[in-house]
Amino acid sequence: MQPLFDAYFIVDWSASNTPKRGKDSIWIAEMRREKEKLVVAEPINVATRAETMAYLEERFIDLLARGRRIFAGFDFPFGYPAGAASLIAGEPHWEALWRFFHDEVEDDAKNRSNRFTLASAINARCFPGAAVYWGRPHQHSYDCLSARKPKHAAKDAMEFRIVETWQRPAKSVWQLAYNGAVGSQAMLGLARLEALRRRPALKTRTAVWPFETAFADALEAPLVIAEIYPSMFTIAPRAGEVKDRAQVRAAATQFSALDAEGKFRDMLAAPPGLTATDKKSVLTEEGWIVGAGHR
Repeated sequence: MQPLFDAYFIVDWSASNTPKRGKDSIWIAEMRREKEKLVVAEPINVATRAETMAYLEERFIDLLARGRRIFAGFDFPFGYPAGAASLIAGEPHWEALWRFFHDEVEDDAKNRSNRFTLASAINARCFPGAAVYWGRPHQHSYDCLSARKPKHAAKDAMEFRIVETWQRPAKSVWQLAYNGAVGSQAMLGLARLEALRRRPALKTRTAVWPFETAFADALEAPLVIAEIYPSMFTIAPRAGEVKDRAQVRAAATQFSALDAEGKFRDMLAAPPGLTATDKKSVLTEEGWIVGAGHR
């Protein structure tokens, strides 16, 4: 069976406030097929989000110009729990949320961002008296952003997306800081991806999985970007190797191998047991993690 893709990019994202390399920074793994042979590039470590997106854009444009089909996985949430997009962005749709973050996030070339200030403003405007975002540097204070999780948040129906109840121990998008937090990565990552998909050379050639592909029903776009969770893969770090580096390599290896065996479409399909109601929420607002419910 012909593989779905010719190249695979796995991006371990970071919300660091400063340029950073090594542990808890951005790592990119790339694998591609050239004349039916798999070319494995050693993972690279990029210091800033701006440099990362410039590098990816260049690689994507080059491969697309050569007729290659690309899968690109990013390890941050692509959506928010159902109902959140309407409150934050004024429309119950993932695209509205992506546009909102594109327009409101400030994230400069040195990784300085306004994510905590923005989260505080969203709490005040959209969730008065019941703030949902939480987690901040202890040395800073914000009017509507606490360092600790609000007591009411554990009972909030919007704390988790459906996929996070399937793929544990995935974290909530509302947690911005501390161990395992993904909220800051999501906010900054969605702003960057929205800018990427607007690039003239990419905007008509890119599809966001599963929103624009109906899971695996419409994978025609030459560039498919998707949410991944590298921690679901077993890794074997080399001596002295950073865990993040090993994870992106493992994920790229797994996805390319599944595709070569004709099994990657199954990983991109709707998981067995997902109800019609939940599927609608997933495809309209929440998104999904590649492979969740299939392992």
